[in-house]
Amino acid sequence: MKRNHTSPPEKSNPSKKTKRNPQTQFVDVPVEVVKAKPFDEKETASEEGPWKNLELILSLQSSELSDKEKVELAFSFVKAYEGEKESDNEDEECQAVTMSRLIMYLSDWIQSLFISKEHNFQVKAEICLDFRCWNVLRFCLNQSSVLHVAINLSRYLLKAIGFIAGDLLSALNKALSSGVDLGDGQGFEAFSSVVDCVELLFSSKSGMFNDNFDLWFSAVEPVLKLTHRVLAENIKDGVADAFVLKFSCLVLEPFSTFMVQPTKKNGFHDFVDKLVEPLLSVLGLLLPNEGKGFGLEMTLLKLIQDILSLGLFHSSHIDGFLGLGGVERYLPESNVKKTVLKSYHRHFFTKFENMLLMKKELELSCMGSLFSLFINRVMKQQRDSNQLQGIKTSAAGQAEVKQGKQLGTATDDNESSAKSHCSSFLRWESRKSLFDFFLHLMEPILLKIDGHVESISENTSLLADFCCLIKAANSLLFHFAHERIYVKTEDASEGACFCFLKKIFTTIVSVASQLQKHHVFSEGSEMHVLLAKELITAIGYLLQIEYEVIENDLVTLWLTILSFTRFSSLSSENAEDDCPLTSLLLGLGRQLINLYSDLRQVSVAVFAMCKAVRLVIPADGENEAMIDVGELPHSSVFLLERSAKSVEKLLSCQDLRLAIHRAIKVIPEGQASDFIKSLTTDVSGTIDWIRVSCSASSGEQDGKVAAFLAGALSAIYSLILESLTIKSGNSINVGESMNSLVILIRPCLTHLVSSDSDSIENFLSAVTGKDLDTIIAEKNRETYRKSVRLFIIFFLRIYMSSRSLSRQVISLMPPKKSKEMAGSMGDSATARRGSDWVKKKSWNDEGYFSWICQPSGSIVDIIKQISAVCPKDDSADCSLLVYILYGVALQRLVDLNRDIKSLDYVSQISDHQMHDTVLEHVSVLKCEGEELTDFLLGNTIIPGFAEVGTFETIDNTDQWVLGVSGTDGKCLPAMRLWILSQHIDIWCPHAGKKNMKNFLSQRIGMSNLGLENSVGKGTQNKQTELEQSSLGLLCDSALYEHEFVRRSLAPSLSHILKTTADAFFKDLTEEVDSPPDWSEVLILLESSVAKLQSDAFFEGHVSQLDNGKYTACQNLLNILCGMPKEYMNKKSLQLYASFLLDLERSIVFSTLRCLEKLSPGDMQNLFSLFITCRKTLKSIAMVSCDKVLRSTKLPLSDISLLTSWLFKSVQAVVTCQERVRSDFTRKSRDSLFALMDHTSYMFLNVSRDQFSKALPLFDGQLISTELSVGRGEANLAFESLTEQAETLLIALRATFRDENTVFECKTLILNKLVPVFSCLSGLLWGLASTVSHRDMQKSHKNAKLRWKSEEFLKLSGIIHVLSNFIEVFAQYLFLSSDVQREIQTSLNWTRLLDGTEGSNGLVCGDVVETSSDVRKQIIESLIKGNSTEVVLALRHLLIASAAILNLNLQINGITFSPSFVPALTGISFDLLSVLAGMSELPLEFSFIWLDGAAKFLEELGSHLCLYKRMLNRDHLYSKSIELHLKVIGKCISLQGKEATLDSHETGFGTNAIHAKKVQSERSRSQRLHWLEELKERFRMSFKVLIHNSEESHLKSGLEAIERALVGVCEVCPAIYSIQTGERDGGRISETAAAGIDCLDLVLEHATGRNRLNEVKGRIQGLMSAVFGIMAHMQSPFIFCTDAIVGNQCPKSPDAGSVILMCVEVLIRIVGKQALFEMNPSHISQSIHMPGAIFGDYLQITKVGLGSSKDFQVDQKFSVSMYAACCRLIYTAVKHHMKKTERSIATLLESVSALLHCLETAGNKVGKCASFEVEEGITCACFLRRIYEELRQQKEVFGHHCFKFLSTYIWISCGYGPLKTGIKREVDEALRPGVYALVDSCSDQDRQYLHTVFGEGPCRNYLAALKQESDLNFKYEGKV
Repeated sequence: MKRNHTSPPEKSNPSKKTKRNPQTQFVDVPVEVVKAKPFDEKETASEEGPWKNLELILSLQSSELSDKEKVELAFSFVKAYEGEKESDNEDEECQAVTMSRLIMYLSDWIQSLFISKEHNFQVKAEICLDFRCWNVLRFCLNQSSVLHVAINLSRYLLKAIGFIAGDLLSALNKALSSGVDLGDGQGFEAFSSVVDCVELLFSSKSGMFNDNFDLWFSAVEPVLKLTHRVLAENIKDGVADAFVLKFSCLVLEPFSTFMVQPTKKNGFHDFVDKLVEPLLSVLGLLLPNEGKGFGLEMTLLKLIQDILSLGLFHSSHIDGFLGLGGVERYLPESNVKKTVLKSYHRHFFTKFENMLLMKKELELSCMGSLFSLFINRVMKQQRDSNQLQGIKTSAAGQAEVKQGKQLGTATDDNESSAKSHCSSFLRWESRKSLFDFFLHLMEPILLKIDGHVESISENTSLLADFCCLIKAANSLLFHFAHERIYVKTEDASEGACFCFLKKIFTTIVSVASQLQKHHVFSEGSEMHVLLAKELITAIGYLLQIEYEVIENDLVTLWLTILSFTRFSSLSSENAEDDCPLTSLLLGLGRQLINLYSDLRQVSVAVFAMCKAVRLVIPADGENEAMIDVGELPHSSVFLLERSAKSVEKLLSCQDLRLAIHRAIKVIPEGQASDFIKSLTTDVSGTIDWIRVSCSASSGEQDGKVAAFLAGALSAIYSLILESLTIKSGNSINVGESMNSLVILIRPCLTHLVSSDSDSIENFLSAVTGKDLDTIIAEKNRETYRKSVRLFIIFFLRIYMSSRSLSRQVISLMPPKKSKEMAGSMGDSATARRGSDWVKKKSWNDEGYFSWICQPSGSIVDIIKQISAVCPKDDSADCSLLVYILYGVALQRLVDLNRDIKSLDYVSQISDHQMHDTVLEHVSVLKCEGEELTDFLLGNTIIPGFAEVGTFETIDNTDQWVLGVSGTDGKCLPAMRLWILSQHIDIWCPHAGKKNMKNFLSQRIGMSNLGLENSVGKGTQNKQTELEQSSLGLLCDSALYEHEFVRRSLAPSLSHILKTTADAFFKDLTEEVDSPPDWSEVLILLESSVAKLQSDAFFEGHVSQLDNGKYTACQNLLNILCGMPKEYMNKKSLQLYASFLLDLERSIVFSTLRCLEKLSPGDMQNLFSLFITCRKTLKSIAMVSCDKVLRSTKLPLSDISLLTSWLFKSVQAVVTCQERVRSDFTRKSRDSLFALMDHTSYMFLNVSRDQFSKALPLFDGQLISTELSVGRGEANLAFESLTEQAETLLIALRATFRDENTVFECKTLILNKLVPVFSCLSGLLWGLASTVSHRDMQKSHKNAKLRWKSEEFLKLSGIIHVLSNFIEVFAQYLFLSSDVQREIQTSLNWTRLLDGTEGSNGLVCGDVVETSSDVRKQIIESLIKGNSTEVVLALRHLLIASAAILNLNLQINGITFSPSFVPALTGISFDLLSVLAGMSELPLEFSFIWLDGAAKFLEELGSHLCLYKRMLNRDHLYSKSIELHLKVIGKCISLQGKEATLDSHETGFGTNAIHAKKVQSERSRSQRLHWLEELKERFRMSFKVLIHNSEESHLKSGLEAIERALVGVCEVCPAIYSIQTGERDGGRISETAAAGIDCLDLVLEHATGRNRLNEVKGRIQGLMSAVFGIMAHMQSPFIFCTDAIVGNQCPKSPDAGSVILMCVEVLIRIVGKQALFEMNPSHISQSIHMPGAIFGDYLQITKVGLGSSKDFQVDQKFSVSMYAACCRLIYTAVKHHMKKTERSIATLLESVSALLHCLETAGNKVGKCASFEVEEGITCACFLRRIYEELRQQKEVFGHHCFKFLSTYIWISCGYGPLKTGIKREVDEALRPGVYALVDSCSDQDRQYLHTVFGEGPCRNYLAALKQESDLNFKYEGKV
């Protein structure tokens, strides 16, 4: 290419220089240096010609232009160039100097401007701040990448970048101080240009930034300071998000890459000096947001962590940190002095100490993260080392596996485990290095704390310093505990590590003690709260690391918790940035309880807490004597009150109480007696402590607080006694211990329960140790009454719990011991048998307190005496005492009921004299029962309580969570109602009529109005809970077992219903109370509906409904609907039905009259109320139609009037809805469906009731006399039934009278047709169900009814007309509007409905055939929910068609046209085929209305099987089978993890587990519920096809199932629909999944010899196909939840659900050994599959799911799969013993895999999957069944049982994959099966194991198992 021979515009003094561009082929022309004017931006390229680039270079080389002018010239060029169009490429090619050359020169020139070489390469501030320079550099970088030109980049640009960052920091500081927006200045414009430039700068591949640390430090340090400033000020505008954070990431990312290369010693020093502190400061600001997002902050956090890790712990430096040493100095007798580090690594610790000295709180808080980075580096180094030794370790691992298999164990590669569980498998050398590093960081912190701990009282400013130090220690302790660095069993330091941890604990506790000591009498400050938080957190971490650091300081810990609770009032409970102090304190308490529970020493923790409660008041000396009040400061009273409040806050914590309850519940039964002995000792100490605190030398306030704390301790004592588990093995020892406890409290309680007038004073004297005169003198004081109440609570609580526990003990004792124990309690009736009652001659009552003294006073008298200390104006403090008395009264009522029933029995068999004596004693007992019941119901002691209260209960217990000092008196009525509801069977026999009515009214009102009363009062949740409690009681069948309830509830509820309804409708209707004449009502209804079109119809004058009254009516109706009605008598049902019909009438006429006066929302409320009313009426009719419909006392005794009302009322309300509704909402659509269903069911009940009475009289089964008597009634019933059908047909004719407008408005279908269709379907199915019930009898089986009566002929004619209409109308709905208009003239609807024309020829078949595509589009539109009114009609049409098919099979004379079945079959097939082929997720609504098609298919199946003359019968059968497979497969695919087999809900084991999950999921998603209902409908249809099929039909069905299971594609047999190899497992077609479901149905419902033989012949192939599916689908991801994105259907059925279904099918086949012969290979595969499946599960327990964030392990499903696999194995063991023994190795492998999974229960590692403890217990129960089955088949498997036992022992001793053993709770659930294995092993087998195990824990464990088995286990067969 040649240049154009033109000249530059100006030449002067040419100086020729020839240069060659090394990057191009061009030889540049001579360039002359000229004086050029600055480049004019306005000049065009054509004016400059080919010298434009050259002119710029010449100008930049000119010495006459200043730098500023040159910059302006370059910037103008860049700006002009970027503004040119791409069409100027030809001009560029003609340039004398190419653009590549220009870019190279311009880049070098602009970079040279930033740095001054004359001033030692310093940055030129003016140039760096000029945004034009950065734009020019950005232009060069950008063009270099476009033109692929390599440019030179100066390393000194890093200085310029650092200078810009520093300048922006200064500008930011000024802006923040002055309040000016930083983004407005020119400096920020330069910075934004720098950000764009830096992004291009570091994206280049130049290596110029890889050779100088100092330059990098000069850039990174100011960037970090700038970032710290922005983050610290929390600037959230565009400056921070778009520029500063992005700029920091751009600079730090290449720096982190640069740090990968090793640094020298000096580089390490510089990094520590210059960057560690800035990096930590930024890290400290970023850490709180870790894991909360994926934005720039998280990117920056990751970069900083990488830089710190590489800079400090690079592989070139880490060796120095690994050999620090120092822990040896903490040996108990060590003389080693402090280690002095001489390597350069010491510089890092020096820097750390300097930060401690300078109190750098933010940087110090990041030391834990720094420690975590060091841990990760050490782990990486260990993994790399392990990989280098892979060959050796693998060889050793193989040898170990071989040895393990000889023992019947399964071992894992240790190195693989190390990779999976990180720090859990660190070598000791690595652990020691990590501990030494931790020690060198922790030591300076401890030294600083020790140096100032004594001066905390003198200088409160040190609190902030302590907070900083403890916070730094906590950051280290957190990561130390999280990574499990210290494991005591692996500690090889001879206790040095433990001693150092103990020192940390001692230091922390000393600070806490000083904080308590010097701030006892002050409220503290915010800093006290912060320091207390950090101290409690530190203690929690230390307990997590090693609990033994506590040693004997457990009481001190509880005191610390109680003391710090005083500060919690200063802690903001709503603080978002930190956990409240109270939560931390209570969490530490729960941690202590759970810790000692695991150690089986929970009594130590509980009684240490009780001792701390007694010590919370300052004491003097070891005897806990109270200190002299005179020595206390003036604020001591305030201290005592605050101490009491702290105790209340701790002991009232529900979570803590629940933790104590659970811990005591699981203690070994042998410890129960010792636990009670310890309790007795503690109670004794408490009583002595009370006497000391209430002595004469103590103050009045001390006694008050002591009483309060005694009440608090009684709550713990009561909780202990009620949580103990008593068994027959420990009952005797527990009984003796309980007697000692009662003996201890007897001296004090004796005075309280005596009948003396001064019993209260004597009781208080005995408790406090004061003389009686002193007590009487203090009697009128307020503190006296409060103390008495609390002391009564203390002793009554202990006695109540002791008495209840002793009853359990007596019931478990041997007869002789139980009588002795009962006698010592004074309650011999507890152990008395029937013969003992008969032999007894005297009936001296043993009172409630007979265990205390005999005779004991009456409880009623004692309650009256106690009422003296409960004044009316002090109800709040008495509520707790009254609650305790409620418990006493209920316990006594239990005794009275027992005695009364026993004495009633004695009176019936005794002589006359004894009879009178017994009755006299019974009357005394009943009198006492009535008095106690009056107390419970009337609450006569403390009047004036509010009517509504709140309550709260503990999970799994019936205890109330009450404050120990008493609760608000408003709480007591709610508590009383709840108690009475829970124990109604106890007090109800003694309740009077008035009290019972009041109670029922209260419960009804509470269930109805609780929600309304709670609005706006802040107690909505709790009152809603009380409302639910009331509703639950009214719906509980146990309530109605009492005759009085059955007699009284109906009038009470009806009265409330009527009152509420009258109040609601008083402004809407005028005739609520007048008894209606239903004939006139129907006439008025018809006229009112006709007036809807008239504008003059305005009678309503209400503008808005009362929502409160509306809600009340809804709630009351829901209560009535949910009540069990089986216990209701005829009168109650009549009363309810009468009210409901009246209520319906009121709603309908109110709706008509106020149609245009109420808002659409109000109209919707009325509509909903009508639906609820109709639903409630249906629920009553479901119980007994005869009681409701045939009663002469009902207002609608005429059935025709009732059916007319049911039909016309629905038409009226639907018409009103259509007037006020513009379109269908989901709520209105669902409401319409519900209303039509309820009405249809009412018609079903009516017709069934009528037909069931007429059927026997026309059936020829009765003798002539019976026929003559009942013929008249039957004729009336049939006539009524026919009249109902004719009424509906007349309504249908009236609708179609106007043929031209019949389909012009869709509302016509909704208003007129849908109600008719729903009533018709109900009417026809009432007939069909009655006949079906007749056919169930053997004498009528397969025999058609034959009638010739006039009524029947009329009815059959109506049904024939209806069938013709349904056939035509159903097809008509699937024609397009154009086609409908075309054939409208050929359709005469009136003649069709009159019966003068049939359906033949009325529908053009050719038109229908050619419109199949249109039909498909219409169906898709219906499924998407576009025509709700059409699907409403279509559903009931199909249901009615199914009823006609059913009647045709059973009644001779019910006929339809020949085209009826093909037409309806085609419609049903098309509907379901479109559903099965949809790719979008169908609406939930579609699953509801499509059940009409499913119902028709079910009846069609009966026709196919029983009606042999049917055309195309075989073809229809095959097509029906294929359709069922498609639709069931679609349902399975849509269900995902919830898909199960039909047998899953009725089988054993897995069902209860999965059913709970499905139930909870259904409550979350109604879609799953309706989908399951639809699938169940298709299953029923498929059962019909199988149950009544012929052999040829069943053969074709089995072939279709086998094709589906194999995966043969319908279109091309060479393509299979079962695939494997996907990341989350294989893929299976929906049809293949349905094949599994249908195979299960065939196995269950195929009957008869021929059918079973056909199944037997194919069972081998079917099993092989099932195994093939399992092999393809197997993957670890089958245990993960599935996610549906958007509206798209799942691509395939869930792999996990498919495998679970396969396992359950195999269980069914394996369990039917008498029917199906199985090959040994199939048995082997069956027992292999569980091991293979849970081998995958074990994989995700080790390594998790990797980086998959979309997957989460479904643990409930995993438990279901586990249970199914266990069931498969023990079924094979049970039914195929010999074949299973042949595969004993496979069986052992599978059982071992299942056992390994139990090791994960409660031992979760990181994000890996694991069972929870409760799930592990469930799984252990299923695995236990395998062991028990092996024991049951001992003859076959006895000599193999030792192998299974050895695997269990191996894992239990900590040699399993996790090295943790099995949790105690899980192991206890598994133990019965293990004992069965031990019992199965012979002595030789056990001796062999003893020899092979050798010395160690396995041998000891085996011996312990044998001993426990001999002592506690006697095999009694399988569970």
